[in-house]
Amino acid sequence: MMSGTHQESDSRVSGYLRAVLGKDKGSAEGLVRGMIDDGASLAEVFDVLGAAQVEVGDLWERGVIAVSDEHYATEVTLACITRASEQFRKYRRQPVGFAVLRPAEGEFHNVGLRMLSELLRNEGWETELRISDPPLSMVRELKNRRVNLFCFSATMPSSVQHLSETVRMICKEPSFESAKILVGGRAFNDAGAQKALVAGGTRVDCLASNLHEALEFSRSARS
Repeated sequence: MMSGTHQESDSRVSGYLRAVLGKDKGSAEGLVRGMIDDGASLAEVFDVLGAAQVEVGDLWERGVIAVSDEHYATEVTLACITRASEQFRKYRRQPVGFAVLRPAEGEFHNVGLRMLSELLRNEGWETELRISDPPLSMVRELKNRRVNLFCFSATMPSSVQHLSETVRMICKEPSFESAKILVGGRAFNDAGAQKALVAGGTRVDCLASNLHEALEFSRSARS
């Protein structure tokens, strides 16, 4: 495993951020390739991409960059996620479990979920990332499958109520009785959002604050 310090990690985040904000896709991809060549794990690569993406979101919210800049950075990051994941791809005959990942209804922020999906696949999971279908449709389509893990995310605090409703819908379906439910995302940096999530008896097995916590919890949900 790469033996980098916090300073080295911060330097990589800053370098990646400069590249994507400077519309320099080649340098961004080169930084990711360099990390892998230096022995970084997939999780360590995603730590850098995720931290940079958070910075991009903060800059957009403060009006420092335009929405077109945020979209460009996101597109480059998604491409880097795919390319980095291909370098670590492992093939197994029998998956260790089936995980379904979905943002809160009405949200299309899925960078974190895509990273988690690839990390799970790297550990032998079969994953399915669903973005825009209504929660009820998702439940109807999946109720005849054995789902071991549901992963939901919310970026905006206003989306927490929608996410809670989806979780309650999952819990009412007998087919998912044994499935674990994991939730995360920037919205839950706010204590009020955390309380809103569990209001009304919403069952959540893990509220993960980062990818490492999510991945660690997933190991308890294997079939």
